[in-house]
Amino acid sequence: MSRGQQDRRNRDQRGGRRRRRDPDAARPLRRPVQSYGDESYRVVYVAAEGEKTERDYIALLNKTYGEREKFVLKFHGARNGLRPTEVVNLVLESASDPADEKWALFDRDAQDNRDQDIPDAMRKAAEQGVQVALSHPSFELWLLLHFQQFTSQEGGVNDTVLRRLREHRDAKGFAEYDKASGDRGKGLDAQRGQSLLNREKDAVRNARKLVSLCSHGSCSARTLVHTPIPGPRTESYEEWTRRSGHAENCDPLKRDPSTDVWRLLVHLGIVEDETSAR
Repeated sequence: MSRGQQDRRNRDQRGGRRRRRDPDAARPLRRPVQSYGDESYRVVYVAAEGEKTERDYIALLNKTYGEREKFVLKFHGARNGLRPTEVVNLVLESASDPADEKWALFDRDAQDNRDQDIPDAMRKAAEQGVQVALSHPSFELWLLLHFQQFTSQEGGVNDTVLRRLREHRDAKGFAEYDKASGDRGKGLDAQRGQSLLNREKDAVRNARKLVSLCSHGSCSARTLVHTPIPGPRTESYEEWTRRSGHAENCDPLKRDPSTDVWRLLVHLGIVEDETSAR
């Protein structure tokens, strides 16, 4: 008798033959590996259209504030850039569970001909429970707001924002920003990153001010709800977009200039929302 036959005989003697698994029966879902981490930490999935600046910024937040505020940001980007709908799809694919907190970061960038893609991306994000941080014209506006206010409407063109960022005396290391490749180009190395730190409150204040100055006329960031969206398909698009402070019928393509990255910092607890705290 072979060893396999002996093993089967022993099982029979202990309580009958093992039943064969029904191939059509549903198998229990395996728990994602990511879910076995420290449950005291809040895991937030973030996707962006670029690979360098946004990735470095998210890494800076993790390193500087993650331990203090008990969060871990898991970033996903692409080397060749993504369109807004692709950013939303990426963060949905990256998250472990539909209920996970998810953020999509993308820009207006008029030179990229994405006017139709942005509204589509935002509506899909609202339906799937993804928070959006739209920057008009670009993510660099958020960086600039750490050092000064900027209210000039640029029609989605980034040139003036970049020039102001490079020339500001407190923006250490940004003089050659986006003028070379690699870290010297759009990276946030030690000097650039350090110049942003401890200025987050100013950046949030300046970004919130832009909401009240929105050309739509009825937008306001005074009565925001900062609680995360409960999950997919739990809010209408109008309810979802009011979280940004903009009016429910405000055209995102006309929010010039604006950036919603400030909302991420408030949600993470890095900066307290001064208006809501009053």
